[in-house]
Amino acid sequence: MSVEVKNVTKKFGGFTALDNVSLRVESGELVALLGPSGSGKTTLLRIIAGLEFPDPGDAHVLYYGEDVTHIPASQRKAGFAFQHYALFRHMTVFENIAFGLRVRPRQTRPPEAEIRARVDKLLKLIQLDPMAGRYPSQLSGGQRQRVALARALAVEPRVLLLDEPFGALDAKVRKELRRWLRHLHEEIHITTLFVTHDQEEALEVSDRVAILRAGRVEQIGTPEEIYDHPASPFVYDFLGNVNLFHGRVQDGSVVIGDNQFATAAHGEDSPPTAVAFVRPHDIRVTREAGGASRLAAKVVRSNAAGPIANLDLVRLDSGEPFSVQLSKEEFQQLQPKAGEQVFVQLRNVKVFSDDYSI
Repeated sequence: MSVEVKNVTKKFGGFTALDNVSLRVESGELVALLGPSGSGKTTLLRIIAGLEFPDPGDAHVLYYGEDVTHIPASQRKAGFAFQHYALFRHMTVFENIAFGLRVRPRQTRPPEAEIRARVDKLLKLIQLDPMAGRYPSQLSGGQRQRVALARALAVEPRVLLLDEPFGALDAKVRKELRRWLRHLHEEIHITTLFVTHDQEEALEVSDRVAILRAGRVEQIGTPEEIYDHPASPFVYDFLGNVNLFHGRVQDGSVVIGDNQFATAAHGEDSPPTAVAFVRPHDIRVTREAGGASRLAAKVVRSNAAGPIANLDLVRLDSGEPFSVQLSKEEFQQLQPKAGEQVFVQLRNVKVFSDDYSI
């Protein structure tokens, strides 16, 4: 019961939106399509939906093994929910959800009792059954988006396609709806593709994440796999804050300044010159100078508001700036002051060749 695209290319004039993309989503899986603007994620979703078609060639779109490449959207039985809810303002919540069932041809339209039962079930599922008689203008943004999702589910789609569904909402509501969507998916287990440019959203909601860049799939894997084992500098940088330290690889370590640090990438094919990628929370700060693997740095500023304290530092040997994240407890123990010298230890260092590009 999978959804699969094979060798899909799509060009708009001289711009290549998708470049020979292949992707498989297993039955009941929720896969996030993540990437910056212009990476091709929405174009890929629209081709899966049947709202766009791939360029001529060896491209295929398969629903559960059936080739639907040239079948229009109206015949694919896909459910859609987009950033702009597109609810009918003159219809109640109940009638908005029922709309897709009521407009079916008479021979395929369910009986009225079945329509009402299905809508009542969906209203309970989205936790809006007390609001069935309200109009969209009487709902919050988050409630409207839940109605839009229920309307997409009412037609019992084979696949659910979500394009930035929470993009128009504020941060707090987005967080609430992310948790709600994950819970909903665990209940209904419908094969789902979810487009977002929000890294936190993709990592929190999805079973797997496909990261797109310039019309290609850069990496696909579970949230843990892509965060802990990024395949490229682009993926590493795109999935959160990162510090770059230029150095060289020697005997399985990376040499930065006069110090050696253990690295996750080493072997015969390691590049001679490299860039070490280190996340801010993987840097330990101390006042102790002892130890071979410590860099001297100066504290520029600190911000301890919230549960995480952020430090801005500069290397004393090169003047390069970098950032560190400490827990509240670590910050209170260290009590760093602007202008003072400290020493840092780098952990979970990931090395890429020096010809990287982000």
